[in-house]
Amino acid sequence: MQINIYNKVMLLIGIACATSCADYEKSIAPPYTLNEIIYVDRLATNDYELTLKDSGNWTVYTGTDTKNINWKDSQILSEEQKIIQVKNNTPNNRLFFAAVKDQDTLFLSEREIDFENTVNFRDIGGIKTVNGKHTKWGMLFRSGELSELTDADLAYMESLNIKTILDLRTDEEIEDKPDMYPTGVKWKHLPIGDLGNKADMNKMMDTIRNADPETFDGGKLMEELSVKFINSKTNFKALFAELLSQEGDRTPLLFHCTAGKDRTGFSSAFILRALGVDKNTIIDEYTLSNYYRYEYNEETVEKAAKFYGLDQRILRPMMSVRPEWLKKGFDEIDKQYGSFDNYLLEIGVDSTAKANLRAKFLH
Repeated sequence: MQINIYNKVMLLIGIACATSCADYEKSIAPPYTLNEIIYVDRLATNDYELTLKDSGNWTVYTGTDTKNINWKDSQILSEEQKIIQVKNNTPNNRLFFAAVKDQDTLFLSEREIDFENTVNFRDIGGIKTVNGKHTKWGMLFRSGELSELTDADLAYMESLNIKTILDLRTDEEIEDKPDMYPTGVKWKHLPIGDLGNKADMNKMMDTIRNADPETFDGGKLMEELSVKFINSKTNFKALFAELLSQEGDRTPLLFHCTAGKDRTGFSSAFILRALGVDKNTIIDEYTLSNYYRYEYNEETVEKAAKFYGLDQRILRPMMSVRPEWLKKGFDEIDKQYGSFDNYLLEIGVDSTAKANLRAKFLH
């Protein structure tokens, strides 16, 4: 959930339950939900590992950018050799790959950008549209908060060449935890979702603090937030205006909230839908937050249970994402506007703007 919900929930519960302790049971690790022919992982050694999830023989070439591939040297991914590793000797050097089979060429890189002090930072490149094109790598990034980045994180972010950051959080969140980013990056505030004033926040915290774990419906609370997100038309219009105003083919943009899953998840979903990605794939990308936030979520839930007495059945729904929450948002759009295309028109994305977006962010 938003509004630094983790800190505030645990603080309020801690005041009420300072001497209590709740049970903690580790949850099953969520699956990687996005269907990819070749999965790319960056290892702790900084080397890359490519795993073939499909059949056939793919010739893999390496480069420092999708436009700077070394077509002279290659490795083979096949049913006999489903995993290959590629050496990478420079910590801030991100590698890209071109995998070729017959007349098909897939550009690849790691999806999660592994920072020391933020989670759920990822590239939304390499996602297939209904017309067979793919989102470009290294152009659109999404993440959680950026308030505690290390020097190494900042150096790595600078190497990603990010030029624009769109902060989707509230004024209160930004005041509490302002972003850190390299010099020269353009920062813009685009709060998504009318999450109310402090009185509204306190009322919601009271509801959570006094909730009965047997009957508390955290999912319903998140569905209600989904409706608030889609009603943020002014700032979604500004978000798409930023996407359309970016100059040059390699001018990346990052958008983020606190956890990088709700407001950021909806923003990513709307962008991908405008680019022509089907709803099922969008939902798969949306639910990847459960996969990438798993370890962080487990640490938080365990701490909340052991030190603050917070029942995990209350906290878990607000730390995850569920397909039905995004579906609820899409259904509400259809109900209010008739179609997603009509909603795009409401936020200033007509057929010409949509074509410009696709020309810029697809290949």
